Amino acid sequence: MNPLQQSVPFRFLRVVLAVTGAGLLLAAVPIFFPAGLINYLHQQLGLGEFPDVAIAFYLARSTSLLYAVHGALMFFVSFDLIRYWPLVRLFGFLHVALGLTMLGIDISAPMPLYWIIGEGMPVAATGVLILWLWNRSNTAVCQSKVEF
Repeated sequence: MNPLQQSVPFRFLRVVLAVTGAGLLLAAVPIFFPAGLINYLHQQLGLGEFPDVAIAFYLARSTSLLYAVHGALMFFVSFDLIRYWPLVRLFGFLHVALGLTMLGIDISAPMPLYWIIGEGMPVAATGVLILWLWNRSNTAVCQSKVEF
């Protein structure tokens, strides 16, 4: 095991990617929800009646699928960070951009305050955490003067 793999930031980064990926994989479940359940959950979230049109169900299900695919990729990468090291950094930048963009979309929609606070900001914060851990891991490698 090289010094990078032994560093605390590297090990924590692996956990962050695995847990985030596993959480995002849970988005695969709603893909298969019947329309009635989607409408019920939409109402329970205080968002009113879910539009009963094909495009709304298509967008809801395809968004869930995209979250799940992203989660699968993050989870997969977490098992071989060395091999995918540049991609890990990209995940960080993409999460910051995605989170800030989602925040803007949520505000302009306008979504409820709990949604605004609970969606974009945690995604952006995860990106910042990934970038911070990635940089801390690189520092550990540079200090040990070992290339990977």
